[in-house]
Amino acid sequence: MSFYQSPESKKDEFRKYLEKSGAIDSLTSALVNLYEEAQKPPESTDYIQKHLGDSMHPPGSAIMEEHLQQLKENEALKKENKKLKQKVNELAKVIDTLKANLAHLRAQARKAKQEQN
Repeated sequence: MSFYQSPESKKDEFRKYLEKSGAIDSLTSALVNLYEEAQKPPESTDYIQKHLGDSMHPPGSAIMEEHLQQLKENEALKKENKKLKQKVNELAKVIDTLKANLAHLRAQARKAKQEQN
């Protein structure tokens, strides 16, 4: 025996499903935030997708904690990279100074050797 559902009852069932899953709250929140934006973004769908993406992974969720940890690690690596680049520049200057000193000492050695001959 097939069970017939009227279109109205299907809509009501679907609406209840959306309410129970939190989709209506998330969509409402995204739309309210978009409405309250002083500078409306050129692409409203991108704004809504970003907002929904943020609400899919609330603070404290495992994926957000991992994301935050990766952001911290990224910042630490950027700082380390900056320091290492500075160190490379400092060492390049030291190398240039040593090369200049070596060239000067070689020239002095040649001069001294010529004076001996």
